[in-house]
Amino acid sequence: MPTFDKNQQPLFAREGLFRQKLNQLRTGENNNPRTPPDASTRYKELEQGSYLSNAKSSLDKVDPTEKERADLLDQSTELYNRTAITRIIRDELKRSKRYKHNLSLLVVSIDEFDGVSKKHGATTAESIIKGVATFLMSIIRDVDIPARFDNGVFLVLCPDTEPKGVSVLAERIRSKIMLTRVSDVGQNWHVTVSQGIAGFPGAAVKGEELIQNALIAANTAQKNGGNQTVMAD
Repeated sequence: MPTFDKNQQPLFAREGLFRQKLNQLRTGENNNPRTPPDASTRYKELEQGSYLSNAKSSLDKVDPTEKERADLLDQSTELYNRTAITRIIRDELKRSKRYKHNLSLLVVSIDEFDGVSKKHGATTAESIIKGVATFLMSIIRDVDIPARFDNGVFLVLCPDTEPKGVSVLAERIRSKIMLTRVSDVGQNWHVTVSQGIAGFPGAAVKGEELIQNALIAANTAQKNGGNQTVMAD
């Protein structure tokens, strides 16, 4: 996980660091691209039997920023990946308990995504995923922490926010995304989303419970016809 400033800061200010880190990784700040060896160099290495040792040496010199990107970001969307957001949620829930702050989680699930993927192929599905990720980044707050959790499922962690407050964000997402062209691969794609909201205190005492309850609520929204938001009990 990235290293963040642990100084005594208000929770809201501290949460912005997750977004700062995400933005740095997405824009590739501090990247140092390496020049690949030319063909003659590689031939000499193979000829001299030094290929394996040089390969190990190259691995030892991997750019730390690139490794961090691979560890933390989803390759397609460049949002936090499932492993990273699970750890962030677990840590932030502990912090919310300690300082008695609210913490809410929003699940955004693309309606009928599996059907679109099967019918129109992986290229179209990938383009839609990227478009939805871009849309989410444009509409959520600077302190909210976005991630791709599964195929067509995104999470948005909302610090210091009650579920009722997140429902305002959810309605903004729901009402705007169906009018937004998220992809033009194959056709001009518009999607609807089913959303679930869970919060602490109330719906969970553990990070895994918070995720599970929000996913259940989103699944209920889909079963009820989609294009709606359900609040976890």
